[in-house]
Amino acid sequence: MAKRRTPGPVAMPASLQRRVDAALDAALDRALAIQQPVVQGYLDRLRRQDPQLSPAELVRRLERRYLLGVSGIGGASGAAAAVPGTGTAASLASGAAEIGAFVGATALYVLALAEVYGLPVADPDVRRALVLSILVGEGGAAAVDGAGMRAPHWAQVLTRSTSGDRLAGLNGRLGRLLLRRVGARQGALLIGRALPMGVGAAVGAGGNAALARAAIATARRAFGPPPPVLPPRIVEG
Repeated sequence: MAKRRTPGPVAMPASLQRRVDAALDAALDRALAIQQPVVQGYLDRLRRQDPQLSPAELVRRLERRYLLGVSGIGGASGAAAAVPGTGTAASLASGAAEIGAFVGATALYVLALAEVYGLPVADPDVRRALVLSILVGEGGAAAVDGAGMRAPHWAQVLTRSTSGDRLAGLNGRLGRLLLRRVGARQGALLIGRALPMGVGAAVGAGGNAALARAAIATARRAFGPPPPVLPPRIVEG
């Protein structure tokens, strides 16, 4: 009996990768436009549910909501392929929109953490560097080190007075990492979400959960231990 050949990895079509890259660029621009009152309102809602939350408990609550939220987004996008009559093109379009939702959820999570830690992020370059460094994971930590901002918890360094040229160079490196690493992973997930018979829903939920767990692990390194008490609310001028 002839041996069954195991299919190799499917090459990412260049046109699909371009769509993923464009979706990531647009999603990041929208996500970074989140206003501080939106972030503060999000935290206020969590604290109203339990006014006795300590900063450490609030951080854990943010992590759980972020993980559950992006897993649900991925599962809903993948479930579109299981609907009778839904074509692959429609599934891929749904998956592209889901990339934007994932980036937006990650940005809200990171900016909420900055508020809990009392770190000012009004500067657009600081925002971009902080969110990008969490999105790209381990590569983000290496990029921050390479930019001469080596520190155990680099979120503290990024939000201090850092030269604009240094931030611009860091954001350029992080942007390239975003397309090379996160773009490739999201492109693979985009194809997986289009699988029918409910498989796409599992791929979408599981893939987004893995990306979210990596972002949470990176955020813990970037921000360090939660403060003992919540700092005074930051008021942006």
